[in-house]
Amino acid sequence: MSLLSLAVLLLPPGVLCIALADTTYKHQDRLTGEMLECNKCPPGYHMTAHCTATTPTKCKPCQSSHFTELWNYLPRCLYCNNFCTQNQEVESECSPVKNRVCRCKAGFYMTDDFCVRHSECGPGHGVQTIGTRTEDTVCEKCPKGYFSSSSSALDLCVKHQNCPSGNIMLLHGSAFYDKVCGTCDSFANGGDDLRAVLSALFSGNRIQKRDLKRFVHRILHKKEDECNGDSALQKGPLVDQIIAWLAQASAEQLKELPKTLRLLRFSSIGNRLDSILNEIKQQNPGCSL
Repeated sequence: MSLLSLAVLLLPPGVLCIALADTTYKHQDRLTGEMLECNKCPPGYHMTAHCTATTPTKCKPCQSSHFTELWNYLPRCLYCNNFCTQNQEVESECSPVKNRVCRCKAGFYMTDDFCVRHSECGPGHGVQTIGTRTEDTVCEKCPKGYFSSSSSALDLCVKHQNCPSGNIMLLHGSAFYDKVCGTCDSFANGGDDLRAVLSALFSGNRIQKRDLKRFVHRILHKKEDECNGDSALQKGPLVDQIIAWLAQASAEQLKELPKTLRLLRFSSIGNRLDSILNEIKQQNPGCSL
């Protein structure tokens, strides 16, 4: 029994009918002029000699890094020419019957034949549908009672916290920051509750980038060139620097911040902070700096 006959017999029944219709080809014998029906070579092989009136088609296995995916009478196997590029990884390696298959790495998706990083949902927005290797992230605006203070391709909007027993609500939550709970004592003395209120101020979306850059330069004493790098093209990195400074600032620095903003003429930030402080004082008359 020939190699080709054996290969056909080993095919599953459902594939056999399809394969039989496409496993032969016509070839005219050069010596006799007779038109012969020759067997093709199976996937993973290529032809080395046509059949004759007395001999079957001769086939040879594909060498390394070469393949044939279909029944064929090619003189040589095809080269595995599909190479995974940047942001891609191998899904299935080159084999005698398949070219190499690439896919986007985790965190990327295919668009226009390129793997592009999944979009991040910015502050005030959460992930509705996580991106796949073929689809980008789908974002949604945080509904009332939920917030997101980060840019992320994975994070959902988070429900505002409920103030625990013994704490009061110092600041209503928004789509950009959580509800701030605490005590008047901690707030008025520059404790963590004041720190949380100030962090919420800068996490909001109402402060323009130029004012954030001025704050980093004047208050954090960063040089202008440190604020003008690639990372400063977006508001996020500037806010991150300010939040980090608030986390380690002393109680006196925090308590003096409203006055400092007025002295340095940070009108937009100062006015927003004054509005927040007045709101807290109206809700809780004993809470003031």
